[in-house]
This record gives sequence, C-alpha cells and structure tokens, in this order.
Amino acid sequence: MNIGLGISLEKTPTQAAKEATSQAVSCLNKRKIDLAICFSSIDLSCFTLLKTISGLLPGVPLIGSSGEAIMTNQGILKHGLAIMLISLPEGVYIHTAAVKNIKSKSGSSAGQELGDHLLTGFGNMRRAFSVIFSDALIEESANLISGIQEKLGKSFPFIGGSAADNLTQVKTNLYYNQEIFSDGCVGMLWGGKLNFGMGIKHGWKPLGKPHTVTLSQGNIVVTIDDIPAAQLYESYLGYNLAKLKRELKHISIFYPIGIYLPGEKEYLLRNVLSVDNDGSLRFQGDVPQGSMVRIMISTKETCLEATRQAIDDSKKSIYNPMTEHRKENERNFIIAFSSLSRYLLLKREAEQELEIIKKSFGQDTPILGLYTHGEVAPLTAENYLGKVYLHNQSITILNIGG
Repeated sequence: MNIGLGISLEKTPTQAAKEATSQAVSCLNKRKIDLAICFSSIDLSCFTLLKTISGLLPGVPLIGSSGEAIMTNQGILKHGLAIMLISLPEGVYIHTAAVKNIKSKSGSSAGQELGDHLLTGFGNMRRAFSVIFSDALIEESANLISGIQEKLGKSFPFIGGSAADNLTQVKTNLYYNQEIFSDGCVGMLWGGKLNFGMGIKHGWKPLGKPHTVTLSQGNIVVTIDDIPAAQLYESYLGYNLAKLKRELKHISIFYPIGIYLPGEKEYLLRNVLSVDNDGSLRFQGDVPQGSMVRIMISTKETCLEATRQAIDDSKKSIYNPMTEHRKENERNFIIAFSSLSRYLLLKREAEQELEIIKKSFGQDTPILGLYTHGEVAPLTAENYLGKVYLHNQSITILNIGG
C-alpha cells in the first residue's frame, strides 16, 4: 500500500486544494490513486474546494469532512487542508457510500441505508472494517450507529468521527466526491489482504459514588436518583442552576458523566450540551434509563496516558482478517480521531499528544487525524467483539497496513 499526504495552509479553497493535492500526488510517483481522504477547517469547506480536488483527481473517490483542527505529521492545523491519497495493492478493496437527509428519516433506517450502499458495492469480497464521518448535529447518532451495525454485523469493527465547525454548532460539512452536505453520513468499507488494528481510550476517571438514571429519553436525562439531573452537578461542584448554565462549557470538558456498561473496563463518556430550567440535562449521545452513572474527571497526564494505551491496543490487535495472522509491527498509515474536549483540556500539550503518536509509529509513518465533536468505535478494541458506540472525550487510533 502506498500513501501520499499533502497539506496546505493557503487562505483560499482553490489554492489550498491545488497545493495539498499536488504534494500528495508527487508522493505516489505516478501510481494509480484509489481513494482520497480530505479533512479541512470549516473556513475552507465549500464546493469550490471539492470541485478543484476532483478536477485534479478525475475519477478518484473522495471522502472526508470539516473538523475543529487537523492532525498531520507536520503538526496540528487550526486552519488548513490535508489530503491523503491511497494506492491499493492487489487484493485490497475499498468502497465508499453516503446517506443524506437523516433528520427526515429515522436514525436507524439511515444507518441501514448506508450499510446497504456499502455492501452493495463490495460484492462477495471479504470485509475487514469500516470508517464513517457523520454530522455532529444529528440527534439520533446512537440509532444511526445501530442501523449500520444491523447491516454490517453486530460485532463488525468500525470507527469514525463527527464533523465540526469551530464550536458554533450551526452547520458541519461532509465530503463525498464533489458533493458537500450536512445532515448525513459518509463511509468507506475496507476488505481483502490487509492488516489493521484499533485502539480507543479516554483517560477520565470516576469521581464519587455511582448514581442511577431514573428518567431519561434518548439524550435527555430528566432525573438521577429521582431528583432533577442537574442537582448531581450542583451537589458536586457547589453551583446553583444559573452558575451551572454559565459554566457549562467548562463543565462539559472537564466533568462529563460516565456510563457504566456491564462487562466493559471503561466508562462510556457523555458531554453535557445544555441545562433546562427544570433541571434536565441534554447530553451528546443517548443515556439509557436505568444506567449507572458517575461524574468523571481527568488531568493532562491521564489524558496523554490514554493516548499511549490506545496506540498500544492498536498495535496489539493488528491482524489480517483473511488469515487471522497477527503482525504487531505492521503499519502503513494512521487515521486518528481525537475529541475537541481533549484539545481544549491539553491546550499547548495537544502537540505532545501528536508527538506521542509520531514517536510510537515512526516519524515517516503518514498520519491523518481530525479533532471531532464525537468519536465512533467499540468501547474496547480487543478482538473487535461488542457494540460500537458514540464516544466523547476519546482518542481513536486506526492502524492500517497491507
């Protein structure tokens, strides 16, 4: 497998597209290009960007999204464009697909539609894993994921991230060939003779005793321990409801709730999006009624240690699904999704997270990553068994070789 990575900090979409694409193409030495993965900051995200890239790469499938920041070998880009071009060896296959207008459908049916599109283009070839990018503003993310799993398999491994728009939470963009749209999901299905490994960790630890969600619907939690949900934060932090609303951004980053899932080693994290006047809490992702939850806390040190653990897991789990042959040191390139909350927590040390990845996989290993408003992955990557979830505060590493 051969990889070409191009990066541009140009101000206009046209110039950025030309520079990044030219760099990536030159790395491949005229080899056939089978896929383009494109991440950009929201200020470059427009039809002109995709039209220019597609004009330079005629017939090449393109997939990607806007993001809060982009992670590459050359550093973390708050403004810019990164393009990864992939030339596949014989026996490795990729198919891309998209689903739109999810809000007019149920999340589950939209997920099943995407799964069907991915499978239809794959024929009878052996499937390995999938990667998806979705709109962060979709409220039915959990149902979307379940719908995809209905088609690809309950324990089929896939990861992904939610597109971002510089914290405005107004509109995020997805890229599919020459199309740019919101309210959708795009995905790619990989298969054949390749090796891959996944790792996901967050580094947040439980604080205080467990509590029970006694009334919830979807991502809205009305009561915890039979009292208004917001009182959980009021009692731990000493805030009244008004201060809780004022400090919501800080609370969301530093004190998410963790959902205990039987049989799993890590808590599933949920950010607080809003506080209602009746004390209800709206989270980014569903919080099932009856769940055991705890307030979570992290430090820069535990956050970075989680990065190391995710890398280790991605190396240990790498294998060829056609032969079940594991190769711990096999890699060709890395795709990473890191939560915006981690970026805001780490601040200047965010570059340290990237350096940990570069040092672990080698300075010459191509890295393409996105800071997201939500990550998609199994809670544990071990043997890829188990349900895929929407995560907050996590870092997900996909280690691909072939």
